[in-house]
Amino acid sequence: MRNSRLISVLAFLMLLVIACAPSQTAQQTTDKTIGRSEDSGKVAAVSIKGFKFVPAEVNIKIGETVVWTNEDTAPHTVESSDGTLRSDELAKGDTYSQIFTKSGKYEYICGIHPSMKGSVTVQ
Repeated sequence: MRNSRLISVLAFLMLLVIACAPSQTAQQTTDKTIGRSEDSGKVAAVSIKGFKFVPAEVNIKIGETVVWTNEDTAPHTVESSDGTLRSDELAKGDTYSQIFTKSGKYEYICGIHPSMKGSVTVQ
């Protein structure tokens, strides 16, 4: 009787430790291509920190990629009004990337915090 009670207590404690252990979450990465040509391999980085896109304006050439990385603890998105840019919700550490194969100016906001604005100019 005493052994079975001890085994039950140990099993309960083991389950409790497993249930309370921190879980690991995978960082989200979303990739998207605008247009149809191949990636040139060049990457421009935009950080999302302090509720701002840094830098707010990026100039790249056709075929280059922009990667946005959320460094804030708050979630953010990258969205353009025409739907060309549309990330999932980005948690801290998540990234979203776009390959731009058409020239033009692509203006975007954070859909959660619309006062956050940025643009990508592709030449």
